[in-house]
Amino acid sequence: MPRNQRASPGPNEFQNRGPSIGDENGSVTAVPQGGNISPSGDTQMTMDSNPAIAQLEVDDENEDTVSIYTMDAYPSMTAAYQLDRPPNPGSGSAHDDATIDSSRTLYAEDVDYITENDRTYCGEYFMPVDQTEQTRQYVAHQVYLKLFNLELTTVPLENPRYILDIGTGIGEWAIGMAEKYPRCEVFGTDIAPIQPTHQVPFNVEFHIENAEDEWIRPADTVDLVHFRNMEGAFSDWRYIYQQAYNCLKPGGWIEVIDYDDYFTSENFLSHYSPDSPAHLLCEGILEAARVTGRPRGIDHMSKDLLESVGYVDHKETVYDMGVGARENSSYGSFWLFTVVTGLEACCLRSLTKVLGWDPKVVREMCKQTAQETRAIADDASRTGSFVIKLRVMVARKPTAQEQWLAGKGGSILPPAESDSGTLRDGDQSTIRSVKTVKTAISDATTGQEGRPVSQRSNLTTLEG
Repeated sequence: MPRNQRASPGPNEFQNRGPSIGDENGSVTAVPQGGNISPSGDTQMTMDSNPAIAQLEVDDENEDTVSIYTMDAYPSMTAAYQLDRPPNPGSGSAHDDATIDSSRTLYAEDVDYITENDRTYCGEYFMPVDQTEQTRQYVAHQVYLKLFNLELTTVPLENPRYILDIGTGIGEWAIGMAEKYPRCEVFGTDIAPIQPTHQVPFNVEFHIENAEDEWIRPADTVDLVHFRNMEGAFSDWRYIYQQAYNCLKPGGWIEVIDYDDYFTSENFLSHYSPDSPAHLLCEGILEAARVTGRPRGIDHMSKDLLESVGYVDHKETVYDMGVGARENSSYGSFWLFTVVTGLEACCLRSLTKVLGWDPKVVREMCKQTAQETRAIADDASRTGSFVIKLRVMVARKPTAQEQWLAGKGGSILPPAESDSGTLRDGDQSTIRSVKTVKTAISDATTGQEGRPVSQRSNLTTLEG
């Protein structure tokens, strides 16, 4: 059977898609040949540079284990990340006018890539989007599949119709959700078009969008808004959560997944000496984030922050992700690979462009941290768990009944909006947003009150 490839229009076409570590038996099979993976810059680290990563080499003749999912049955997609027209006009699809506009923003070839210190970036985002980073993202996705027992989300979904993946990256999560829910429309958004463009499920689309801009999405339609590894991406998480709340249907879920202890000495950094390059890199990253106004860490994973927007049923779960085979025989080696190769990706642009550090110094520090990380992972005399804690936060938008009860004096009440559109606390005069009120007025005058929300007038045209 020929190797399935899903071409990417990114700066380095990521053709080889493995590995597959999520099979039922927990076996490790194949990983793509990504060339030289360089967490250290000046000294290239090849795939066979240490025993923990050597097993990532791929056997080109083994063509049956490219992905946990099989892509044979899916049609090809065009290279442009947009639709010229809705697939079923007037059918009640989530592809209403607002969604069409949002997918009509840019073609892949219109995106300007920036090369700095031999890494490729898109816009002002601190993480690169080149082939090395795409390879790392794919391996990390496979680790998540193993961690969550092949489940893609922790929220309870029943016949979802519309799923939104913010910061989709290489799009593997969105593709998996589209395969699991073939009757659901799945949209992945990102500032960089590095997602596959053919041989993907027919019900997944990738749009070039900046989540810090207003979300041109139909209100009250989305079953799940998903974020994964987006800490440091946004300057105002409350705005992001409000935009997600607006497009979620009543009863819909938000899910946020991020690393918990990368920048603290409570667990992960406790394994490194206080004057080690690892601690210095983390201090520099936090300072660069302060300068740019895009905070790192997990302050955005706050129950109070979600509740201030209106979410209910907040729940958090923490997972220990073992670094190295000694910590976890199932995915530990792969997780070590993603940690080591992610050092330069996470540090280089922030420390050189924002703080003015010498790229050679940053790369040397990344190299030393990578070596120390591998040594800690392989140290048989070490006591204590060498893990990175992963925090999963979920919450729900109240149902229409809950919102109505809250308006009658109940406890579930989103903050009201001021005349300027900014949220303010303490005003219980209304629980409907400006958009919802204007939609109701429009429906009353046009006879649309009996139609689904997705078929009603474009919300953006009502806001004047």
